[in-house]
Amino acid sequence: MHKKLEKIFYEVRKPRLSWNDIGGFAEVKEKVKEMVSLPLMKPGLMAKLGLERPAGVMLWGPLGVGITMLAEAAATEAGVSFVYVSGQEMLGKPDQMEAAFHDARHEAPCVLFISDTEWLCPRAGCSYQWAEGNFRGIPPTFADRELSELFIRQVDRIQDNPEIMLVGSCYRIDTVDQAVIKEKRRFNRKIFVHPPRAVDREGMLKIYMDRMPSLDRGISAAELSARTEGYVGWDAESLCKRAMLEALKADRELVTREDFEVALTKVEPWLTGDMIDGYWELDRNDCPHHYAF
Repeated sequence: MHKKLEKIFYEVRKPRLSWNDIGGFAEVKEKVKEMVSLPLMKPGLMAKLGLERPAGVMLWGPLGVGITMLAEAAATEAGVSFVYVSGQEMLGKPDQMEAAFHDARHEAPCVLFISDTEWLCPRAGCSYQWAEGNFRGIPPTFADRELSELFIRQVDRIQDNPEIMLVGSCYRIDTVDQAVIKEKRRFNRKIFVHPPRAVDREGMLKIYMDRMPSLDRGISAAELSARTEGYVGWDAESLCKRAMLEALKADRELVTREDFEVALTKVEPWLTGDMIDGYWELDRNDCPHHYAF
C-alpha cells in the first residue's frame, strides 16, 4: 500500500521522524502527543475513562517551524502510518483528494495530515496583512468552492473511523473557513505552534550544528539563539550552511566563530517583528480556546 502518487499530491508511508528530530517546542510536542498520539495508542483506556478523542487537531503557526514534522513524529510514536496530503498541490484535483482520503481509510490506523488548509478552505473576506505592506506568506491562489465543499465532505466521512487521527495545518488560524475549525465534528482542537522563542531556536540550531563534522567547540547554540530573533527552522539551517561556506571560501576545515559572525550578517530572519507580535495577538484574541485535552 505504501505508495507515492503523482508528484507530491499526497503520499502514504511509514513515518521516519521522531521527536528528537525536532528542535525546541517542548510544550507543543507534549500537546501533540496528548491530542494525536495517545488517542491512537490507548483508545480502549480512553473510552473506559470517559475521554472523548479530538475529532481533528489543527496545528497553526509560521512556516518553517516544523509543523509537518510534529505530525509525522506523532505517527511514529503511535506506531501507525503517516498519510500526507498537500493542500497546495490538491488545488484543482478533486479526484486526487478523494483518492487520498480513500487510501487513509484503508491504511488505518494512521495519522492523516492535511497541510495548508487555508488554501483548501479560505475564510471569505479575511486579510493576510501583518502591517502596512507586509503580506508575507499569503497564498497566491485558493481552492474554488466546489473543492472546499468536497474537502469538508471527506473530513466528515472519516469521522466514523476511530483509527484515523485527523491533523491539519495552517499559516494563520484566522484565515481558515469557520466551518472547518468551529464545527465540533471537524477540527475541534487547535495547537498554536508559536514563533520560536530563544530556547526553541537553540534546539533548532543544535539539530544542524550537531550535523557539522568540523565545528569549533567554542561556538554556543545558546549564544547564537539569543541573536537570531525571528529565525525559523530553515533560517537556522541556512545560518549553519552559510558558516560552512565561509570556512570553505577560506580553505579551512574547521568552522569558526568568525564564520558564524559573517553568516549572521547574511541570513535574514523569515519572521518580522510585526509578524511575531501578530501571531501572539491572534493567539490571545482570535483563538482564545485553551484545552485540557
